[in-house]
Amino acid sequence: MPSQNNNKRSLLLLLVMGLVAVMSCTKEDEYKKYITNGSEIRYTGKLDSMEIRSGYNRVEVSGLFMGDPNVASCKIYWDSRRDSVTLLVKRTSGVDTLRHIISGLSEGSHSFEIVTFDMSGNHSVSVKGSGYVYGDRYKGALLNRPVTSAELDAEGNAVITWGDFDITSGARGTIHTYTNNSNETVSVYAPVQQTTTKLPGYKAGTRYDYKTVYLPDSSAIDTFYSASDNQGVKANITATYIKNAGPPFLASSSGGRWGIPADWTVNADVKNAGGYGGLDAGSWLPSAALSMEAGWGLPAVPNGKIYQTFTLPAGKYAFEVVTGDCSDSPTTKYISVAKGASLPDIDNVATEALQYITISKYTTNKLQFELTEATQISIGFQAKLPDTGTFFKVFNVKLYSMP
Repeated sequence: MPSQNNNKRSLLLLLVMGLVAVMSCTKEDEYKKYITNGSEIRYTGKLDSMEIRSGYNRVEVSGLFMGDPNVASCKIYWDSRRDSVTLLVKRTSGVDTLRHIISGLSEGSHSFEIVTFDMSGNHSVSVKGSGYVYGDRYKGALLNRPVTSAELDAEGNAVITWGDFDITSGARGTIHTYTNNSNETVSVYAPVQQTTTKLPGYKAGTRYDYKTVYLPDSSAIDTFYSASDNQGVKANITATYIKNAGPPFLASSSGGRWGIPADWTVNADVKNAGGYGGLDAGSWLPSAALSMEAGWGLPAVPNGKIYQTFTLPAGKYAFEVVTGDCSDSPTTKYISVAKGASLPDIDNVATEALQYITISKYTTNKLQFELTEATQISIGFQAKLPDTGTFFKVFNVKLYSMP
């Protein structure tokens, strides 16, 4: 029995010695990877904090040289080493920065690899990263922020109200270029978080340009812009062209409840209250109103007209009319605009007016029209009223130039 135990111990010892020998050979083989012709391979310090920043058909590659003062150059490879650039590095005693632009890249994802070298040609381990390049495909898909309305306020500022907008493509804001009241060209930037934007001292009757600014990601080196749009501003030009616009409407002469409105042309059919008509100053009304009425002792109005005449430049316009109570159909009541020094007769409105709409009660009626050149126009109200208790009431009017 002792002899057998000794044999077992001898066999175990041989196995252990063999394993140690194999491990020693393995470690020696690993070490051989770091020597060349018997000398140890020297690695230079690698680049730290590598960053790839996106741009327009380009990227910026950056990083830090920190620990190794012997780094003399670095090589940047991209797209699986299909292209590269070598840069000289001048090290100082502290931390030095690499910052290099690579241009002429196609739109899409790209891989990058950076290796540093010392004066002896020793190199570092590779530092790898990837980045995205933006190009014409991205740029062509950028939308301008939608405008819901643009209107001059009482202080003469253009107030832009923005519509809903998806900002996930990187929209940051809008740049507006306009002419102010001093005939100066002014630019205003509005961040995308604004729901309304004010353009101070806006010159009425002019248009502004605007475009939306995009930064595709927070570290991008290039700013992108949508195509520019040209926009007009709705401007209240009532005071320039319309006299006695209400409220209240003023009378040039009066016979009590009924009068003739100042500065408005009123034809004979409207003056059916003893030579007066066109203005109703009834005490139950909130204010004196432009009006035609037939019935309750007043004769019919076969071809009534109340209007003003003036010349407007080429452009788009809106005539807004606030009404009170009005009799219902089948009476004929129009807000109309026509070229020339008067409105057409009621039966010819459909063929001779530039535009017309039927008067609706208790609302703001909007008549829109466009002129291609400076034109004398007449604008106002027309009606054919039977003497059966028919009427309309207008409490104020406004004229706007439109975008």
